[in-house]
Amino acid sequence: MTPHEYLQSVLEEEKFDINEEPEIKEKRDEVEELMRTEYGNRIVSFKYSGSIAKYTAIKTSKDMDLAIHFKHDAFSTLKEMYDSIKVFLEKHYTVREQRVSLGLDGLNVDVVPGRRISKDDLANNDVNLYRSDTATSIKTNIEIHKEHVRNSDSREIIKLIKIWRERWGLKFKSFAVELLVIKALDGFASTGLDNKVKKVLNYIKDEVETVNLVDPANSNNNVADIIDYSRKLLFKTTATTCLSELDNAGSDKDKLLSAWKFVYKDNNQNESNSAPTNGFIMATQDWKRQPDRRHG
Repeated sequence: MTPHEYLQSVLEEEKFDINEEPEIKEKRDEVEELMRTEYGNRIVSFKYSGSIAKYTAIKTSKDMDLAIHFKHDAFSTLKEMYDSIKVFLEKHYTVREQRVSLGLDGLNVDVVPGRRISKDDLANNDVNLYRSDTATSIKTNIEIHKEHVRNSDSREIIKLIKIWRERWGLKFKSFAVELLVIKALDGFASTGLDNKVKKVLNYIKDEVETVNLVDPANSNNNVADIIDYSRKLLFKTTATTCLSELDNAGSDKDKLLSAWKFVYKDNNQNESNSAPTNGFIMATQDWKRQPDRRHG
């Protein structure tokens, strides 16, 4: 088995089961109907995003975002909008308050309330979201996010990096992973899943601490800014460890295959393999908490 074939098998093992999609959609539609009943003509439209909509879902990381676009004058302030949705949803679900969205426990659905920027152009999907962590607003456009990922030709590598993240227990938001992979592979001509994954791991090693991951819908929004430095550093340290294993294998086929199994924490590998740590990272109290996802 070549490294490329091995990574194909990893993708197959972690493939999102499309039979789960109708159940998740049903839950999303239930939330949508509740919102329609409560807010009526204050709503312009609903938009669907998340990894399932972008075709980057894997077995261990799958979600649907339900973006609710309200009219420009539906609420006096963005905070009023966010708080209103939160209070309403809490009547029906267990709600996690996140940076710009509201997570519904057990549903694989995040609700993203936004207020249209344009008063008159209903075809303009630009919205302002409320950032609950900073009490500020941020402009974005979910349709542009979906198009950016779908047209990138990087979805298989995005999935492989998500799988790598999950298996090493790393915390790095999915939208940032998508942007990082697309940026790392920009202009990269080599073929083979192994060459592309290695390219991304090298990019993480060299750039993740200072990288700018620009929101394709808002050039003033650097998505990397909301990722804690400790998580960036652990991402880098883990990538460095994996690359060292690959480099040490040289061109020996058996050693190289074993190295790739190490990278993906194959069950046949020594169970002691775990994400490298240092005192700074372990001292960070909340590094194990899954970061809040952010409009994508």
